[in-house]
Amino acid sequence: MRTFFEYLRPKSLVEAISMKKKHGSLAYFWAGGTDLTLHWKQERCHPKYCIDLCYLNGLDEIKVLDDKISIGAKTSLWKIERSGHKHILLRTLSNIAKLMCTPQTRSIATIAGNICTASPAADLSPALMSMGAKIIVQGVNGQKVLPIEKFFKGVNKTSLSKDEMVVEISIPISKSIVKAASYYRIDRTVVDIALVNSSTCISINKEGTILDSRIALGAVAPVVLQAQEASDILIGKSLNNIDENLINEVSQISREISKPITDIRAGENYRREMVAVMTKRSLLNTITQLKESII
Repeated sequence: MRTFFEYLRPKSLVEAISMKKKHGSLAYFWAGGTDLTLHWKQERCHPKYCIDLCYLNGLDEIKVLDDKISIGAKTSLWKIERSGHKHILLRTLSNIAKLMCTPQTRSIATIAGNICTASPAADLSPALMSMGAKIIVQGVNGQKVLPIEKFFKGVNKTSLSKDEMVVEISIPISKSIVKAASYYRIDRTVVDIALVNSSTCISINKEGTILDSRIALGAVAPVVLQAQEASDILIGKSLNNIDENLINEVSQISREISKPITDIRAGENYRREMVAVMTKRSLLNTITQLKESII
């Protein structure tokens, strides 16, 4: 039976966190509410208090600064979808947002809500992980910064304590470095969660030497996986020397790192094979973006 809950509307971020500390696991933050509403209707959660964050200011902005892209926790997928002109990495996030849910849902669903659901098949999480994103968390004791790979602890589990909330997603950038990312997934229908997904991000200097490379894989483990052993192969290489053989090698190593399962949606072997395919496509697209950026 669905529970009744008490509606709380804080006037500030400090008050919102204070409410969460007071009520602990009985209270849930509400921003877009797309997942929370579904889970409540399915009786997967039983909130006693609902803390509405919709009226708090300053948490729904996208800023491109000298050293980072700052995305407020309440930023909607709709706003991300329309931010692609601001930066090459936001263009990738914009393309991902267009794959997610329906236009109506994208108008209210938030980036932090999507991340905090901690689904291993999420679309944004692999891309943000490959970009080296950091999660800014606010609690009663102040702020802390977590690499996104340390934020996820399992299926629908994060490292957030009962009195903490995500306030910002920060993606590092630099004027002296060209950085591009790509994301590919395979799914059954247009509005569906991924059977397998892969995101790659490569950073190069002005000479075209790869300074950093990251690959993140989704829907193949309880959490989004970093395929560091695979991506490290590219570091130090010249962008012009990346050939199909090297890309195939990186993609196959990513395949071996994955830990998929068989379920009603897809088989283990199929998912593992698709890891290599999605990673190869993602790498090729990322390299194309980089070459176009330095012409």
